[in-house]
Amino acid sequence: MRKSSLKVLVLCLFLVAGMSWGWSTVGSAAGGKNKKEKGWDPGFVESGPAVTPSDCSFLNDPEVLGDPLKHRHELSFQTEWLTRQLATAPTTTAAAPIRNYVDEEIFRKIEKDKVPSAPLTTDEEFLRRVTLDLTGRIPTQAQVEAFLADTSAGNKRDRYIETLIGSPEFVDRWTMFFGDLLKNSSRATNVVRYAEGRNAFYYTIKYAIEQNRPYNQFVTELLTKNGSNFEKTTGAVNYSVGTLTPMGPRQDTLDTAAAQTVQRFLGIETLDCLLCHSGQGHLNALNVWGTSIKREEAWGMAAFFSRMGVRTTLVSQQPFIVSREIFDLPAGDYQLNTDSGNRVPRQPVDGKSVITPKYLFTGEAPARGENYRQALARMLTKDRQFARATVNYLWAHFFGMGIVDPPTGFDLARLDPKNPPAEPWTLQPSHPELLEKLTDEFIESNYNLQAIMRTITKSSAYQLSSRFEGEWKEEYTPYFARKLVRRLDAEETYDALGRATGVTPGFNIQYFTQPVQWAMQLPDTTEPFPVPGVQNNPELFQYRNFLDTFGRGDRDSVPRTNNPSILQSLSMMNSTIVTNRIRASAQNGTLAALQSKYGGDERGFVEAMFLTTVGRKPSTAESGQALSLLRANRTQGPQDLLWVLVNKIDFLYNY
Repeated sequence: MRKSSLKVLVLCLFLVAGMSWGWSTVGSAAGGKNKKEKGWDPGFVESGPAVTPSDCSFLNDPEVLGDPLKHRHELSFQTEWLTRQLATAPTTTAAAPIRNYVDEEIFRKIEKDKVPSAPLTTDEEFLRRVTLDLTGRIPTQAQVEAFLADTSAGNKRDRYIETLIGSPEFVDRWTMFFGDLLKNSSRATNVVRYAEGRNAFYYTIKYAIEQNRPYNQFVTELLTKNGSNFEKTTGAVNYSVGTLTPMGPRQDTLDTAAAQTVQRFLGIETLDCLLCHSGQGHLNALNVWGTSIKREEAWGMAAFFSRMGVRTTLVSQQPFIVSREIFDLPAGDYQLNTDSGNRVPRQPVDGKSVITPKYLFTGEAPARGENYRQALARMLTKDRQFARATVNYLWAHFFGMGIVDPPTGFDLARLDPKNPPAEPWTLQPSHPELLEKLTDEFIESNYNLQAIMRTITKSSAYQLSSRFEGEWKEEYTPYFARKLVRRLDAEETYDALGRATGVTPGFNIQYFTQPVQWAMQLPDTTEPFPVPGVQNNPELFQYRNFLDTFGRGDRDSVPRTNNPSILQSLSMMNSTIVTNRIRASAQNGTLAALQSKYGGDERGFVEAMFLTTVGRKPSTAESGQALSLLRANRTQGPQDLLWVLVNKIDFLYNY
């Protein structure tokens, strides 16, 4: 075996061992305490009564009533573990400046509770972090060099953020984000949109992001739009199509529409439980607000969809394809007359057999003659919880966890510091005042998503280093006292490989006019898929398998995950998606371009390789190791170096 290959193999084994070992010890390392240890204190993020068995099979699932702090355990350990693997890099020691109200709230609580915090991160790390968070792609060598060389007056970080927001890459990233939130897929358990419907929905979402359309207007369109789900101009009806539950009685669809709407736009997942049974005696261990709600009140939310009609049209017999048209029925309410379906039988309550719409959170009913779905859209988008849930989704994306976490787990009885819940419950938001200020800004900006992103990313709190001097304690996590790291999403990983190696083969998508070059442009998390009658890339199934290995889910029954695995490490080491791209012979590849540009300038070549892959210059030790690798074999060494760099921990993580 060549010496260079041996070095690569040794590094490889360390990477695999590190990733697998790290996740087996969550909760027992990084200064945190395991929940079972004596003296464990959940802090101010989440606490409540002891969990008791329920007669609900769903609630008896240990995954549902598991450790409420599991996500915090994982984030804390993952961050502490990963930063110990990073090459030493200089950080500023000056206190982070207060730049906006986000900083005022974050640092006020840090100071009040005497929690140490990290300094601001370096320019290199900030650049990579914000580029990934806003666009889903790593920065190019040219972007890194230009940013590091910028010595002009003013805040260059703010200026760089402005170049990202609204860019084509930004549109791709946030189309993917809201495609996940709205579960846009061609096929799902309950309903099939087919490629035509999925694509129409994709373009609807993408257009809204491109135009920076006020979010309340966008959601109103989703809830009220009529027309064919295959037509681009009426693609918003695919939201309603996604709520169809055709195998049961009509009420199953009405319940699904209500549950999904409240969860996605208000961040309240417990309505799904309340549509089966009243909260008291069922949700006592989960949600204080939910215990006060009766099932018939939840039916009032479902009744808003009782006049939504669906017409199915056969488009093709072979292959079998149907389109769906959403329209308004002239009359109809929620009938309590079912003994079957996906939920507990719906039977009359106190002699009442019909439920009319009533907005659960205010008691408001539609005005006389008002369209039911339009009434719901009006009430929901002016509900403060709509704005609150939205900014919390965005915060969770940028900070790794929500101010209320998980973002779909809001408990409306535990949000107000002036009206705290009875013991043993605690306030739910880690920073309730900050959550309300973000909510205020979102409303006052006319529901401008970009405005909130600017406020968050321009704050010092967002720009803190992931490195932490001194002893890190798990209870510091919800203070956002340091950057909490995350593994790149599946699409980010694939596109990072494309940008680092310069090789971005196109994907054919059925009914798309042109192939897409980046995974972040895929309309669905099951693509790419063979397109009939088109010359498809012969490695198409390898691309799909690679993306699936990195946990992109299916927007239906399999959720997206950022958890690392041995299989991911093996894919990065052995997959032809990696090995074919790092070759000097790769068409338009980075390696050949840099070798041509730098010729015999080995140090310049090494620095360019680091800037292109991990977005920073090498440390002295890394530079020496890289030069040794190059000199061990002048032909194979450059490929080995590129392979090593895309397998480095800091290539695969946003930190």
